[in-house]
Amino acid sequence: MSDSLKQLKERIYNEGTIGLLLEELGCTDIKIKSGRSTDDLVTARLPGSSNSRGAQIYLNPSLHTELVGEGISGDIYSLVGFIIYDCRNFDDVKTKLYQLKTFICNALGYENVGNLADDKPKTDWNWWLRDIQKQRPREYEITENPVLSQEILNEFVPYGWLEWHNEGIDILTQKEFGIGYHILTDRVTIPIHNAKGELIGIKGRYTGSNIETKNHKKYNYIFSCSKAIELFNLHRAIPYIRETKTVYILEGAKSCMKLWAWGIKNSVSIEGDKLSPVQVKILKELGIEIEYIFAWDKGKDEGFVKNQIRQMKGRRVYYLYDTNDLLEDKQSPVDKGIYVWEDLLDKDKHAFKPE
Repeated sequence: MSDSLKQLKERIYNEGTIGLLLEELGCTDIKIKSGRSTDDLVTARLPGSSNSRGAQIYLNPSLHTELVGEGISGDIYSLVGFIIYDCRNFDDVKTKLYQLKTFICNALGYENVGNLADDKPKTDWNWWLRDIQKQRPREYEITENPVLSQEILNEFVPYGWLEWHNEGIDILTQKEFGIGYHILTDRVTIPIHNAKGELIGIKGRYTGSNIETKNHKKYNYIFSCSKAIELFNLHRAIPYIRETKTVYILEGAKSCMKLWAWGIKNSVSIEGDKLSPVQVKILKELGIEIEYIFAWDKGKDEGFVKNQIRQMKGRRVYYLYDTNDLLEDKQSPVDKGIYVWEDLLDKDKHAFKPE
């Protein structure tokens, strides 16, 4: 294995970011078990699995990994390869090492440095430049999600969901977003597109009666993709962002659909609560004249919010922060209706000032 691949594993181990990587892969039930005489063990439920300990990663520099029930033993590259590309042996993983390394770096916000040649570390004669270089903007290498055939959509019943209609997402809006239903998994389906409008994934929202699934896998990818390198709804929103010179950035796709139903069409979502460096790059490329308004769900600490948007240097950045308790814990700023949304914009829109 090349030095750069080993160094990436060691960095994940040293910085304790294996949990974040598992989240980005769509794993749930992530737990750590302390080992008295052996390494600590991280366990997680793989996407689509009923086994809450299907992934087992030993916390040591090699990050040895076992995928229980799949007959796969390896390391984190085996784990990522299995989830993203269905790699089932070392030869499969070997053909995708570049893509796997790039995915991991994008997901964790690491610079993708080095190549896959097994070079020895060289003496760093330019050590005195490092502090200067750290102040320069980082460039992140971006891999692309594989494009899916539009025929995949034929697997789903093309109807909206009544519950979302009752929450304010009308059937016309659901139709525009391609909402459907997957009978085999009891999930409402949300097509995911890249910035070009190409289909790259299908996200499912569970509607069945299984309590465990409701609690642990309410949302799951039927066709997975890397959400850290995309902005949901960007391909639809771009003309409206350019027209209004404003973009709203929310956590989830459902929030974008609600705004769209209200006629507010210049929003995107990061599909989570952490803003990745690649998403920052995509947002910044919208233009220096754009006003960026971030709207996290209720319950996020203001320090967390500021730390996330700190990456948006050189842009006009604002964030909504509910100081008047208009929202309940974990509610999106759109969940209480358009009047509360407008009230937040009017009274709780805060300018971000780098410290």
